[in-house]
Amino acid sequence: MWHNYRALNKLSFGLIFVCLVFLLHAIFKVSINSDLFMVKRINFVGDINHVSRDQFNSVVTKTLKGGFWNLNLREAKDSLEQLAWIKNVEIKRNWPNAIDVLVSERDAMARWKPGGLLDDSGELFNGAEDKRLPILDGPIGQHEVVAAQYLSLTQLLEPYEVSIDQLRLTTQRSWLGQLSNGTVVALGEKSIASRLERFIRFLPESQSRYKSLKFADLRYANGFSVSSSVNGKDGS
Repeated sequence: MWHNYRALNKLSFGLIFVCLVFLLHAIFKVSINSDLFMVKRINFVGDINHVSRDQFNSVVTKTLKGGFWNLNLREAKDSLEQLAWIKNVEIKRNWPNAIDVLVSERDAMARWKPGGLLDDSGELFNGAEDKRLPILDGPIGQHEVVAAQYLSLTQLLEPYEVSIDQLRLTTQRSWLGQLSNGTVVALGEKSIASRLERFIRFLPESQSRYKSLKFADLRYANGFSVSSSVNGKDGS
């Protein structure tokens, strides 16, 4: 073998290659923790109204430890998404020493009466909101069902000058709502949208006949009944 120059050349090349690999690995291990590759700037991108920058910085500095290349971005993302108002977070490295944090905040659509807020995708979260919001209610674990029904009915009512202030799903799977004009509507268990639309079309006429509608029972196949005040007396 020692007289086989071709074999010796291959062996030498192999040893040099192995040494280079170990050398590059050592350089990489040292450089990733070097001050040259430490994160020096964190850029927050997105509209943030309910979470302070101090809260963000506190979470990020606790989780993003190490050099530019060995940061645990997944851990930081998961920690930030635990904040009440945060819906989604995307974190990217920005060469040579910065991190971009793209934040999507939740939009509170309604209050969940048993506790918490609902966003526009029906997800329940804990948060404080001062502005007036519709109130949704229902059995435990049914918040997504109630939120979906609310969104459907809200879309239905867009052409009309009325909205839903309250919507409730009872334990008997029946729907009960209150409109922005104060009228309570019993919607029943099925054909909710068509029943409500039929009643809403009646509202302009009702304004000339009644002072105000207190209650409307829409659980009829071909109509509905109303209870209101007509010249100080109850009518239906």
